[in-house]
Amino acid sequence: MKTARFAPSAPIFAAATLAIAGLVPLPALALDSGWAETEGGRMRLVVDPSPQADGSLAGALDIDLAPGWKTYWIDPGGSGIPPSIDLSASKGLSLRRVDYPPPVRVDDGYSVWSGYKHPVKFPLVLERTGSGDAELNAEVFIGICSDICVPFQASLSIAVPAAADADSVAAREVASAFQALAEPPAEDFAVTAAAFAADRSALEVSVSLPGFRPAGLAPALFVAGPEGWAFAPPQLLASEDGTARYSVPVVGRPKSADAGTAVPVDLVVTLGQRAIATRAELR
Repeated sequence: MKTARFAPSAPIFAAATLAIAGLVPLPALALDSGWAETEGGRMRLVVDPSPQADGSLAGALDIDLAPGWKTYWIDPGGSGIPPSIDLSASKGLSLRRVDYPPPVRVDDGYSVWSGYKHPVKFPLVLERTGSGDAELNAEVFIGICSDICVPFQASLSIAVPAAADADSVAAREVASAFQALAEPPAEDFAVTAAAFAADRSALEVSVSLPGFRPAGLAPALFVAGPEGWAFAPPQLLASEDGTARYSVPVVGRPKSADAGTAVPVDLVVTLGQRAIATRAELR
């Protein structure tokens, strides 16, 4: 099953200050947009100019957080701003996919949400739509938080020539983004069941756990669904005999949701240094 990402529930902020960021003229890689900065962090685009085996180009949105600041996963939960990356104004390039590394669950004393406590990169898979020089133009909107929460908006651009020289620094930066992604399910660690409860009020998820795992460490489940669907933090019902069972309350769904329509749901499970990601089609 392939992973995909969706825009989740609407953001809720108690206090926010909008930061429209300008580009900061700092030293850049050959295919680097330059940093956009705001209070608590900065971000940029990086592209590896060497084509991948399938002809695509690989890139990353690089988010550098100041100590104590955090940002959000694609489905933060009841509060938070999911990242938005719009590349529709690009020329000669299109976005095939954005991926997100496994998050952590954060309790800030006001709410519990899913995100990142340290600098993070979101990998991008790009396709050339022409044979000439291209331009990657991105409108990016994320949220970052410390004692206050700051919506962070920036316009980022990179000129991508038709025949660019190899850039080993950019290649390493981009490769590190992909290396941080969760693994596909493994023989010893996988989602073995995922379905709606009989009344469709919750998801019921079972996960097989590796035999060798840190004692006393509970696995964490993260769930993201299509636009209009929202889920409460998963509840771990039991973890015994090598299987963890969860209930994930459904707290929002589109008015048009039909009981017979398949709902694609992304599931990420973390356990210590390991993480897996998969997609389930639920009915």
